[in-house]
Amino acid sequence: MPDTTLRDLVADLVAGRHAGGYRFNIQERVLRQFTEHCRREGHPDGSITKEAVEGFLYGPHLRSSTTRRNELALRQLVEHAQGVGWHAYIPAATTRVHVRHQPPYVLTDDEVRRLFAAIDTQPMSSFTNKAMVDPVLFRVLHGAGLRVSEALNLTLPDVDTDGGTLKIRDSKNGARRTIPISVRLTATLDRYMAAAHPAPEPGDHVFYSRAPGRPINQSTVYLRFRGYLADAGIPHFVGGPHPHSLRHGFAVTNLRRWAKDGADLAVMLPYLACYMGHADLRGTQYYLRLTADAYPDVMAKAQLRFGYVIPVISAPPEEQP
Repeated sequence: MPDTTLRDLVADLVAGRHAGGYRFNIQERVLRQFTEHCRREGHPDGSITKEAVEGFLYGPHLRSSTTRRNELALRQLVEHAQGVGWHAYIPAATTRVHVRHQPPYVLTDDEVRRLFAAIDTQPMSSFTNKAMVDPVLFRVLHGAGLRVSEALNLTLPDVDTDGGTLKIRDSKNGARRTIPISVRLTATLDRYMAAAHPAPEPGDHVFYSRAPGRPINQSTVYLRFRGYLADAGIPHFVGGPHPHSLRHGFAVTNLRRWAKDGADLAVMLPYLACYMGHADLRGTQYYLRLTADAYPDVMAKAQLRFGYVIPVISAPPEEQP
């Protein structure tokens, strides 16, 4: 690649990653920031120097997790640059990230009842449509175990009320999946969409705030959830409850039900992993540990058949709020 610029290298790397099916959006943003840093500081094309790399990576204002993420992104760029003949300094990628994992909060059955009573009894208002949207949105989180982002990304073609399925696109692990939902949740969604989308367009988001073409912001969902917790008399604290607690509750509820029915959890766990969009079984095994801790009767049944996947482990990064 004669006369290649740093901007060219970044564009070529990004195009290659996207063509390979990888989600590379965060890395792309980091690499474009690095390109701008090099331009601003006057670093010439043709090499990637230690001064350029360390000046970008190790600012005092950056958190260790941000530095680590940027190190890993730059290592990919450096390897690509070396492949076209540039001299390029490789960052060590040894920044240690200190993460304190809070155990996920699972609402009790009583708390779930109180929470939805608060959501369902909010008054109608001419200033917001949340009285129409939120009872259904939070039921989808609780009844289908979706991540908040997955629910907010749903568009009208993703909901099949005839077949009783939801199509999840662009999930956290970059995979798509189609999941069945209960008859009750299907009927709830059917009624809601008739009311919320009287003139439906294919690009409309199922859950919206001001206009069907614009989804609700995740921070808005979090703030509304905090308000409903207060109305229900459920304390909020660091680590929970939060909207993701409804997803945790979906997993635990199903594991409890399967254990009660005498199902073989070794057989059922991969189905739960697939349904919830986990990249592998580790995330779902964590829920088995969580369920066993909260419900000793599940532990007794699970240990007989599946004890080897109930280690004491920390929550997987993908399930952190």
